[in-house]
Amino acid sequence: MLRISWFRAPSFALALLSSSLALAGAADYRIYVTNELSGDLSVIDAAQHEVIRSVPLGKRPRGIRTTLDGRSLYVALSGSPLAPPDVDERTLPPPDKGADGVGVVDAATLSMRQILRGFSDPEQLAIARDAHTLYIVSEDTGMAVIAQAVDGKVLDRLPVGGEPEGVTISPDGRVVYITSEEDHRVSVIDTATAKVTAHIEVGKRPRDVAFSPDSRRAYVSG
Repeated sequence: MLRISWFRAPSFALALLSSSLALAGAADYRIYVTNELSGDLSVIDAAQHEVIRSVPLGKRPRGIRTTLDGRSLYVALSGSPLAPPDVDERTLPPPDKGADGVGVVDAATLSMRQILRGFSDPEQLAIARDAHTLYIVSEDTGMAVIAQAVDGKVLDRLPVGGEPEGVTISPDGRVVYITSEEDHRVSVIDTATAKVTAHIEVGKRPRDVAFSPDSRRAYVSG
């Protein structure tokens, strides 16, 4: 059985990959943590509770997802400077747009397989269950980018509000929820039509979304 969950915070992101757990309760999984400041990936052995590998990724690795088969990790990379809330953006250095992209890491070798380009300041991403489609939020453009996972070819761009942060596909695969920190809402994308079908007001600075297993409820952190 493969189970994926994740957590986002200002300076790191975490993905939990769990393979079949032994009946004795052995921790047969790894934890992957991206580190924005050091630009690398920490690989933690869950049984030993220790970092067993650090993998260089590039500038500002943020959101991270694993494919359902556990073979690949997709990581959002951004060349934009760190900008805490209320910072005067005129004081920031210019963004390094050449560093923007989505890195694809081989989970077996823990090496960078390729970097998909064409995404501006990606914050977080989600992978369709068939692993063919990516949903990527571009923080500086306020867009959700729908792209092919194999080569990064952009299929569509949809406006989802200022400073989009979290992006999550419902367990049934029917919708994608995307949070907008600036507009204080969640945008709903229908995966069948690739259209935004609704906006839901949720309160200040929504960051992440988690669905109940039956897809009937969504929980939004703010």
